[in-house]
Order: sequence, then structure tokens, then C-alpha cells
Amino acid sequence: MKMSAIDRRAFLKRAGLGSIALGSASVLAEAFAVRALADGEATFHFAAISRGNTIGNVSHAVNMSGFGRINSAEVVGGGYFQHYDLASSPPRTIFGAGDWKAKRLVSFDPIGTWGVITAGILVIEIHLVREIPSRAVVPATLKVICNVGSGGFDTGQPEGFTLTVPGAAFSPFVPGVAGITAFSTVVADRD
Repeated sequence: MKMSAIDRRAFLKRAGLGSIALGSASVLAEAFAVRALADGEATFHFAAISRGNTIGNVSHAVNMSGFGRINSAEVVGGGYFQHYDLASSPPRTIFGAGDWKAKRLVSFDPIGTWGVITAGILVIEIHLVREIPSRAVVPATLKVICNVGSGGFDTGQPEGFTLTVPGAAFSPFVPGVAGITAFSTVVADRD
């Protein structure tokens, strides 16, 4: 799913990130010094909603965000998730929510870089650490897809993430609702 700048702006506002993402570029530029990563390293950031299978009248969806760092041997990162019924009335029914942590790099396949943004596909094994409704650790596989249309790079897959929870009837969650992803060849460090 390709989004225009206006669609991304609306998505970020709905996700509660609008004021940060839209108004703080100059503030962030002053607050952070940017440095290049070593060859074969990248950072990733994403915030998206993916949809799972519909079972009965329940339309499974998951909000997920994350960030981290990848090199040729490992991945370090994490974020949050919230699994809910997209078909229910607001406030939508939540089935599970918590954070996630990267456990193992399966693959990172960059297809091209435009400026400091890299298009490609990242696949990692993760642990979903559910806090709602009760604490549980659930192994899963996360695939993050980043296309860079401005640079002419398209993976052939929709931008966003696929979350696969083995044995779950509602899995996999696939891109298609809304989202933004980015891989980069630089990392921001505090001055």
C-alpha cells in the first residue's frame, strides 16, 4: 500500500504521532547528530496496522510499532503491539496487548538505497510479551517490508509488516490497513 504525504500525515495523526512527525524535523535535526552506519548495517522503524483472518464476525487486526538495528549477524530491537477486533465498535475489543522483542535475525535483504533510505525486506523471530489480558510470552515471526518509491525501489510486496503467530487461526496478519516503514543507513545519536 503506497500512501501519499497527506495519507501518511493523517495516519500519523490518528496514531498519535502527528505532531512529532510533522512539526519536529528541525528540532530533531538540532537535537541529534547523524552518523553513517558501517557497511551492511541498517536501522529500522515502523508503525502500521495489519489485518489477520476474519473468524465469524471477528475481523482480527494488530497495531504494531518498532525500531531497532540490523547488521549481517544480528538484530536488536522491539516495540509494542495491540491485537483487536477491527469489526467491533469503538472502543474496539482488545484480545491482547504488550511489547515485543527481537530474538533472532532470519534475513535482511536490502534491494537499493536512495539517499539514506533503504528499501528491502527484514525477517526476524520475535517474542510477543503480552500484558493484557494476562502475561504470556508468545514466539512469532515478523516481516517488515519497506518500498522506496521516490528512489525507484519496490520489493514487489506491500509496504508494512506481516506478523505470523504459529498455530493461531487468526494468523498471519498482513499489510493493507495503513502504515509506514523505513530502513536507513544512518543512526541518530545524541550530541
